[in-house]
Amino acid sequence: MHARMSIRKLSQPDLPDVARIQRECYSQDILESMDSFSAKLTACPDFCFMAVQRELPVGYVVALPWMFGEMLDLDGVEYSVPLQADSVCIHDLAVSPSARRAGAANQLLKAVLDTARERGYKRIFLVAIQGASSYWQRHGFEAVQVDEALRRGLSAYGEDAVYMVRIDEGA
Repeated sequence: MHARMSIRKLSQPDLPDVARIQRECYSQDILESMDSFSAKLTACPDFCFMAVQRELPVGYVVALPWMFGEMLDLDGVEYSVPLQADSVCIHDLAVSPSARRAGAANQLLKAVLDTARERGYKRIFLVAIQGASSYWQRHGFEAVQVDEALRRGLSAYGEDAVYMVRIDEGA
C-alpha cells in the first residue's frame, strides 16, 4: 500500500525540491535553473502544484495560461501571461522515480485540469519529452502537426519532443 499523497500549491521555498526532482527525472541538457522556475511561478502561481508523500516533496507541475501554437522558452527567466492567452500550457510535470506508480502524476495533472476548467480554459497543451508522449496519450492528449518555426523551438527540448494538445469540451 502506498503512503498517502497530498497535492498543494507550489511556492518559492519549494524550488530546491523542484531542482532535485528535475535532476532525478531529466537528462542534463534540458535541466532548467531555479531562476527559470521562479520566473514561471511568479508569472502565474495558480497552475503550479507540488505532490507530497510522507512530508517529502516527490513531484511537481508547472503550468500557466499561454497561446496555443506557441511554447515557453526552455530555461527562460522572463515570463508573463499573454493577455490573450487561450489555453493552459503544462510546461513541466515530473515525479521522483521513487514515487512513481503512487498516483502523483495523475493527481498533479488533475489539479491543473481542474484549475483550467474553473478558469474557463478548454485547451491544454504541452511538449512531451523523453518518450513521454504515450503517457500523455493515455490522458487524452494528441500529437499536433507543427510548422517550421515551432519545430525549431521544439529542438531545444530534445529530438523526440512532441507538441500535444487536449481539448476538454465539458469545461
